[in-house]
Amino acid sequence: MKKELIYEEVLSMLNDRVDYKSITLSELAKRCGMGKSTIYEYFTSKDEMVFNSIIFYLNRMVKFFSAGFKITTFRTSLKTFIKAVIITMKANYWMVMPWTFLDNYAPFLSDEDADTITEMLYKCKEVILSLFTSICEKGEEEGVLFKITDQDINFAYNGIIGSLTEEVDNEYDLEDENSKLFIEDLCSCVVKQLN
Repeated sequence: MKKELIYEEVLSMLNDRVDYKSITLSELAKRCGMGKSTIYEYFTSKDEMVFNSIIFYLNRMVKFFSAGFKITTFRTSLKTFIKAVIITMKANYWMVMPWTFLDNYAPFLSDEDADTITEMLYKCKEVILSLFTSICEKGEEEGVLFKITDQDINFAYNGIIGSLTEEVDNEYDLEDENSKLFIEDLCSCVVKQLN
């Protein structure tokens, strides 16, 4: 699908922290292996293209984090959750840190588009946080975690994001032994934070 390829390349450019102004249709066409005229078949402007690419990705992430995740045991679910957040951050770091989008890209969009994306970003964060809450409730149910509050959950979630921000980049390999150890250590830290 050409349109999805365009979306993926736009998001890749944004994730590479390419300055919004330096995203050109010529560069995008080159990265997609197609002519500019093909891109114009789908979009009338760069703004429309960037907006639709972000909305496409946000909808996909909301769907994944709200319906595509099965909670098993607390520890297994927590590790899977952290891996999912890592994959999300590698694809688009601003998905789990909406304020970075506001700082870097919102000023280049129309107010209406920026508001729509901002609303979606925070909705996505709420869905991710809701999933994390369900995993923590499973931990309580299993007796791994004691009585937890929303404040505890928010603190632990922000701790996960902070740790991952320092550790994860585009080259991060989930299958690497050091990565596996990091995820185990992060799970242990989350349990300590919540107890």
